[in-house]
Amino acid sequence: MKKTLVVLFIFILLTPSVLAYQIPEKGVIYQIMVDRFYDGNQSNDQPFYDPAHGDYYLYWGGDLEGITEKLDYIKSLGVSMIWLSPINDNINRMAGISAPYHGYWTRDYKRIEEHFGNWKTFEHLVEEAKRRDMCIIVGFVPNHSNPEDDGEFGSLYDNETKITDFFKDEKNVTVNPYTGSREYIYHHNGGVKNYYGWEMKSKSIFGLADFNQLNLWVDSYLKESLDLFIKAGACGFRIDAVKHTDLGWLTNFYAYAYSRAPLLIYGEYYRLDYGKDADMYDFYRYSNISPLLSIPVRNRIVSTLGFGGSLEDLANYLHSYYSHLVYPTKAVNFIDNHDLPRFLSESRYQEGYHMALGLLITLPGIPVIYYGDESYLVSKDGKGDPYNRPMMVFDNTTEAARIIRTLAELRKENNALAYGDFRDIYKSYTTWVFERSFGNEKILVVLNKREERNLSFNTDLPDGTYRDVLYGVEMSVKNGRAALKALKNRILVFSYRGKQKKPLIGSVTPYLAQPGDKIILGGAAFGKGGEVIVESEEARVLEWKNDMIVFEMPKIKTREAWVNVTIESGGEESNALRIRYLSGEQIPALLVVNGSYVNASGQLWIKGDIPELAEPTPLYKSSTGYYFQVVSLPKGATFSLELYKGAPWDELEPLNITLYGKTNGTVILRNGPYPRENHEYWPFYGGMAVLGLILIMLSLRRR
Repeated sequence: MKKTLVVLFIFILLTPSVLAYQIPEKGVIYQIMVDRFYDGNQSNDQPFYDPAHGDYYLYWGGDLEGITEKLDYIKSLGVSMIWLSPINDNINRMAGISAPYHGYWTRDYKRIEEHFGNWKTFEHLVEEAKRRDMCIIVGFVPNHSNPEDDGEFGSLYDNETKITDFFKDEKNVTVNPYTGSREYIYHHNGGVKNYYGWEMKSKSIFGLADFNQLNLWVDSYLKESLDLFIKAGACGFRIDAVKHTDLGWLTNFYAYAYSRAPLLIYGEYYRLDYGKDADMYDFYRYSNISPLLSIPVRNRIVSTLGFGGSLEDLANYLHSYYSHLVYPTKAVNFIDNHDLPRFLSESRYQEGYHMALGLLITLPGIPVIYYGDESYLVSKDGKGDPYNRPMMVFDNTTEAARIIRTLAELRKENNALAYGDFRDIYKSYTTWVFERSFGNEKILVVLNKREERNLSFNTDLPDGTYRDVLYGVEMSVKNGRAALKALKNRILVFSYRGKQKKPLIGSVTPYLAQPGDKIILGGAAFGKGGEVIVESEEARVLEWKNDMIVFEMPKIKTREAWVNVTIESGGEESNALRIRYLSGEQIPALLVVNGSYVNASGQLWIKGDIPELAEPTPLYKSSTGYYFQVVSLPKGATFSLELYKGAPWDELEPLNITLYGKTNGTVILRNGPYPRENHEYWPFYGGMAVLGLILIMLSLRRR
């Protein structure tokens, strides 16, 4: 009996828990401003604390213990992921009129802010959330630390040991000869005035001490700090201010995180509207390595459903936005958040708000519910930051809560909401009907503003009667024609689940990977087992379920940026999804082109013969005459690249210039190739060398 128990115990230890792997598209995120949620431990409220909750710039007492106490409430909304505002240790002084209650003025990335708790309370929150089939996403701020000219003046600590502050750091500044940047641990280039190019990456925003991530200590420090959260059980990260951080360094940073676990990481690229310009081109480049918050479409949804406007225009706008994303179903969508006014503080139109919530959860992408959305939380004192961060009011009995809960559960049941395509059935100024399809599963959504109306349209749904999940409205389908009565100012959602016979992949997490990383596939009809094929290589399968597969990324021989993954099960082959491939262990590198090689004006681009450089990458021009860019490169790699010129969104013109490089912290490209390292013939030549040495030794012994 004892032997049986020991074997069973070992089996439990080795078997992944229910939450060991999650498919993010199947869930809903609940975003919390930690200080404003619930006070679970009054002993950590001071200093800079306002018990009356009247001064929006002071601490109001919310903490990790408070969130733990309210997990059952959060779970009641049907959500599966909880996104916390940053909880790293922040400055211990006021900066101007504000305390760092928001968590974005970090001083020590290896400690938890004492107003919120400590590593023990964070780990307890993770475990309690896990018991309820939820996981914790953490806000992380790698672009900057804290105000450089106020508070603690950019003070930076490594687990309570002071490393530097902004003025001490300035004494060690050197000028990078290739970029012209004044830098050490921080950049010392002044504040951003022109929001594009090098200036946006290497100058400070809002007076915050801006990290020089190419400093080896900074790079290691930020990765080690992120790793602490991963080891403590975080399932993902929201990365702040990615627009101001070099894409090459972020790629390397994400690659490091993904080598630890298949996390959900999404970035905040702050852009309020959608447009075909250089800034939005960068937005989509950043989305190639991780999901992004759908900030450009939030205002259009709020204005259309909160005030007035054409649903047809909204539909066209959303389709245009999604068409540029590699994976629209991984866009992170929201209506309210901590940076923008809450819907109900701008518009008191509650029926429009309900429609917006319903649309949020049925569009392609992962929906985010901001704390208090379910209880109609607004401030009476103002609209934007900080008034979009009032103290939480708990009420999960509202109509908004019912809509969130109902559609959150539907996301788990019907794969069309998680993975489906996005197709318009009918659209006009006041009415929009769209469909989400994934194999034989479908979701039909009807939005109708103003007056009730009868609708009839073509559909490929089987004949029958369907009932809307929110209000019970019936829709009849006969001979491929649907008919229903669209209610005034309502969103209706109809669900159909046909049986899927062939394996169909809907999700890959993460979609940036290097050899050895664990990758999660989500989908349907995977069967009981089979093979995962990446290009032509069979991958090692770690877990196989009918709706989820976990595999290890194999080494692929390719020069392309993206590789295809398919599965074979029961004699059937699935569709293919793409993974952004990194060919080996990565390091961040500054790539430098001597300006004397180039006789061209305008924007320069590079494109190389390794996966990391296979997509066109823009170069910046420095005041010192060099062109440069930060990229993530595999260790020990030699490569060549071509130069191009042109504008974003246009076809690039080749300059017929080939340059060569070898991975290092700084790569000075040259016009002649490096010898490529090739160990293919080492067994023969190495063996011959050893044999020769043995013969020489025997000859000497005979003498």
